[in-house]
Amino acid sequence: MINVAWLLIGIMSGSVVTAALLGWHWRRWRRQHIEQQEAKLLSHNLELQIALDELAEKNRLLEQQNMLDTLSGIYNRACFDKRLCNELKRSRREQTPLGLVLIDIDHFKKINDKYGHLAGDSAIQQIASILAKSLKRSSDAAFRYGGEEFALLLPGTNITGCLELAEHVRLQLNDTPLHIGQLKLAVTLSAGCYAAIAHSQSDSNNYIAAADCALYQAKSQGRNQSVSATPAIFTQEISNES
Repeated sequence: MINVAWLLIGIMSGSVVTAALLGWHWRRWRRQHIEQQEAKLLSHNLELQIALDELAEKNRLLEQQNMLDTLSGIYNRACFDKRLCNELKRSRREQTPLGLVLIDIDHFKKINDKYGHLAGDSAIQQIASILAKSLKRSSDAAFRYGGEEFALLLPGTNITGCLELAEHVRLQLNDTPLHIGQLKLAVTLSAGCYAAIAHSQSDSNNYIAAADCALYQAKSQGRNQSVSATPAIFTQEISNES
């Protein structure tokens, strides 16, 4: 009986030890399995984040390309329209002036007619480069408005600052003829400037019409000059349109 009892005790002890070993191995396997799954999930999330970052960068570059004018390399008209609306909202919210300068290449048609359209394209590219380099603040921006016209959008700039910048660019071009192949071409600019703090009724058309009116006056007075929009000029222009 004693031997049988010891045998049963031995069997039970062995079963307990075996169960403990099996439990330990199972917990170890489960822990390793969970760690492997977590590592795979972490690796998958990392790869997914990298893919999302690459996609976001491609979308950013594509959006940036869509905002650039293919000939001049500066921002295009669509970007100007969007940026002007945003800057009007900021001017209204922060009660800071927003400056706009419209610039036109004088007698541009004569350049195309006399020297060819490639010369005209080169003139647009060189003047666009001069305009972009003339901007000193990251908030300022140069745009090709259309054809031979350009626009400078100057947040936080009053009319005096707009005129100073327009004159700086105009005089710089006067002193530096454009190089088109072997040709040195003297080109002049006319500029119309407008600046104001946006109010509740202000919209893009108000700003563009005012600057365009000043540009028209600059050209009608003989070109190669910068003119600022005044309430009298702006009112007269609106009356003529209506």
